[in-house]
Amino acid sequence: MTINDVLVEGEPAGLLLDALTTLMENSEEVDGMINADIMWGGDSGAALVHTLGRITAELRANDMRSFLPGAIPNARTDEQRGADALLVLVRRLDEAMTGQRSP
Repeated sequence: MTINDVLVEGEPAGLLLDALTTLMENSEEVDGMINADIMWGGDSGAALVHTLGRITAELRANDMRSFLPGAIPNARTDEQRGADALLVLVRRLDEAMTGQRSP
């Protein structure tokens, strides 16, 4: 089994790792925030965009359900949801690569 046989949200882990590596190599930290200006291209960029889109949609659906009776409303912004999606992606990628669930 190769790294590209491992899928995260339907995308090869190797492509996602390439995209995240590009992100980290071309970003800077400013006041605790990551600032990056990247022109994504190729398969790794597409895999990252598709995966973040799927995770963001999942988080948005969870947020909408939080407004149902008896639930605690989650009013995070689109920007917060996008940042959370990136963190979820990294966690899922780690779990897929190591076979271990994060706490």
